[in-house]
Amino acid sequence: MATDQKFLLWSAVCLCVCPLGFSVAQESKKAGTSRLNQDEVTAELNGLKLWYKVSGNGPVCLVPTPAWGPSSDLWFRTLKPLENTFTMVYLDSRGTGRSQRANSTKEYTWDHLVADLDALRSHLKQKKVWLMGHSEGGIQILHYACKHPERVRGLLLLTTVATMEEQVQKEIMSRMQRRQDQPWFPDAMKALQTEFTSDEQLKTAFAKMLPLYWSDPHKIANHQEDFEALSWSAEAWRGQRESKRFPFDLSGQLKQVKAPTLIVAADDDIMPLDSAKRLHLCLPNSKLLLIESAGHFPWLEQPDAFFSDVSVFLRAVNQDQKP
Repeated sequence: MATDQKFLLWSAVCLCVCPLGFSVAQESKKAGTSRLNQDEVTAELNGLKLWYKVSGNGPVCLVPTPAWGPSSDLWFRTLKPLENTFTMVYLDSRGTGRSQRANSTKEYTWDHLVADLDALRSHLKQKKVWLMGHSEGGIQILHYACKHPERVRGLLLLTTVATMEEQVQKEIMSRMQRRQDQPWFPDAMKALQTEFTSDEQLKTAFAKMLPLYWSDPHKIANHQEDFEALSWSAEAWRGQRESKRFPFDLSGQLKQVKAPTLIVAADDDIMPLDSAKRLHLCLPNSKLLLIESAGHFPWLEQPDAFFSDVSVFLRAVNQDQKP
């Protein structure tokens, strides 16, 4: 597979109920974490003006958007049940949404993104934080956890991976090809191989690619407004490429991350289930939750199962931490 095709394939991959309540709130009180005001803020962090939104109650959980282009709107519109357990801090990663663009497209490396997250943690006056990430947002917080394991209280990882090398990319392509008999498939694959030069072009292509990420694409209509709320950054897309974020392999480094971790995988995702299992084996204090009949957005396709099962798993994770 040519280098450009590899990049475009992974970039596309990164697109990428009941109230929750377990005793992390008590844990937060014991740790003495300060309560945050519910607000939308633009702060100078790591040399850039970055936007974040605070919502919810409980221990602080940083939620960066996948840094390849979309804003955080989809996530803060659809993950609200988690705000019953955590104070969610949704971050528009550098160059996306309402956050400032970097000075150069070469300043979108994992090191830059990790430094942004740590500057946000410090700005919020938190010694340790939970972190949650979906797809490439999950990879971002895994890089953070590897660099700052002592600052991580816990991790929630949604349909993400610990490594992205050629074999994994081949597996992803194979899973995409299962949909080749669908009428939308040719347009989706053509959009996948587009070199985006404008925000509008990226938005249009994403809409064509989106069915690849669902077990049942008919359910996309239920969240049309949530996806329409997204803003897009072709510069962040170029930044991902020119900063050479891929390939990567964190499997060796993750052994040092001892924080409780919940890994959520979906049985009909384009991400191979074996990747989730490998991630689970890499993290010594992790639990793996499989959501059935769901693709890359399991909380959208199967919200009842997702939020109820996450609640159960989080309680189990918390119980494991008791002496």
